[in-house]
Amino acid sequence: QGTHQVAVVDADNKVKMHIVETGPRFKSMQVIEKGLSPGDRIVVEGIQKVRDGTVVAPTAAVAADSADAPKS
Repeated sequence: QGTHQVAVVDADNKVKMHIVETGPRFKSMQVIEKGLSPGDRIVVEGIQKVRDGTVVAPTAAVAADSADAPKS
């Protein structure tokens, strides 16, 4: 309780669950403060179906309000 996990897809298309620290929300997006690296591929659909080691077939996804995201 109180922890958040993100499913990260590695170079072999295998899932590994990462514990992350969240920051503020911006519209429908959640800022991740710690636990991910730039370029990490994450599962955004079907998260309830994956576990550590699950092999997935990744496709590109774009956030609905990504154009409104704050610039860093």
